[in-house]
Amino acid sequence: MLFEYFPLFNKFRAPSSILSITAIFIPILGVLALAEISKADNKRSFLKPLYITAGILGGISLLLWFAGSSFFDFNAAGDEQYAQIKDALLDQRAEMLAGSAMRSLIFIILITGLLYAYLTDKVSNVIMIAVISFLGLFDLVQVGKDYLDKRDFVTKSAYKNEFEPRQVDSQILQDKDPNFRVYDASVNTFNAASTSYFHKTIGGYHAAKLQRYQDIIERHISKNNMAVLNMLNTKYFIVQGQDGSPSAQLNPAALGNAWFVNDIKFVADANAEIDGLSGFDPAGDAIVHTEFTDYLKGLTPSKNGNISLKSYSPNKLEYEYDTQGDQLAVFSEVWYGPGKGWQAYIDGKPVDHIRVNYILRGLRVPAGKHTIAFEFKPKSYLLGETISLICSLALLALLGFVIFSAFRKQPETQLA
Repeated sequence: MLFEYFPLFNKFRAPSSILSITAIFIPILGVLALAEISKADNKRSFLKPLYITAGILGGISLLLWFAGSSFFDFNAAGDEQYAQIKDALLDQRAEMLAGSAMRSLIFIILITGLLYAYLTDKVSNVIMIAVISFLGLFDLVQVGKDYLDKRDFVTKSAYKNEFEPRQVDSQILQDKDPNFRVYDASVNTFNAASTSYFHKTIGGYHAAKLQRYQDIIERHISKNNMAVLNMLNTKYFIVQGQDGSPSAQLNPAALGNAWFVNDIKFVADANAEIDGLSGFDPAGDAIVHTEFTDYLKGLTPSKNGNISLKSYSPNKLEYEYDTQGDQLAVFSEVWYGPGKGWQAYIDGKPVDHIRVNYILRGLRVPAGKHTIAFEFKPKSYLLGETISLICSLALLALLGFVIFSAFRKQPETQLA
């Protein structure tokens, strides 16, 4: 129910990821509470709430420490595959709960004692805030080490021996043109990432593929549709040789990074778009949805001239072309949808681009010699960066205010 109705809840890939929000808001609430306590004139009025809070949280922690197994069975989906060690696995989960509850209880006792000492004027405001900050940082580091420790932060060279190139990889790497793709059929193409260490591949693995690319995989690449593989600039195939070792096969029909076409075929819907990729000539034909009819109105391409990629980076691609008439250029890059970040430019001026061949980018270009650029600048990312910066500055300002209030109040207390 939450997934369907709670705002932004469905933006998490795994709903459990929303738990990460607690790591942000609980500390904020804690800082606000400390600010109120440090500003209070009658500090002892907080003693009763302190006793109640410590009693409830401490009691829950104590109960989970000694009787957690009575409330949970510690089973999880997929445990059947661990049938031989399931009992040990359940015991380990029970021990983790008990250990976490004990750890929480220790922190509750320490912080309660510290707050009690402050509220009864046994320690100063500065000492109270400093010790609580240290305990929070210590807890954060210790818990973080359960997920990431120094073994996870290594240089690329540390993995050099784990990614030694195969003979077939070394052979392909001798090609001086770095901007082509490889289809590695010697591995599980779309569930293995090792090939991507050495080459730009049409495969690899990602937990969140674009739906259009997944459609292409299922409907065409899995069926070895060479027209689709050619328009994806698949210059090399890695296959198992007769002796069982991988070997490279050159595909001379790969279309390169961009090309002009001489025929535009309009289709009425997405099904016709993807179906049209069977038995078409990508070197001369472009299959275009009728939603882009106005964009191409009056254009009669003749496929003359040349176009080439001049520079490549993940967020910016630059091309040069020279042609005698207006053309439709097709780029062997995945179309990412309108208004989602990719902006096309001709000679530095922003222009619209469209989807062709169900998944690629198409651009209407004027005659002559010009430059083309595609640059990824999503508004959502820039907005998120701005919001993140503002919130970070606000948190720092809040922390600074609490510390400033603590130091300002200390001389007043001593004077009294």
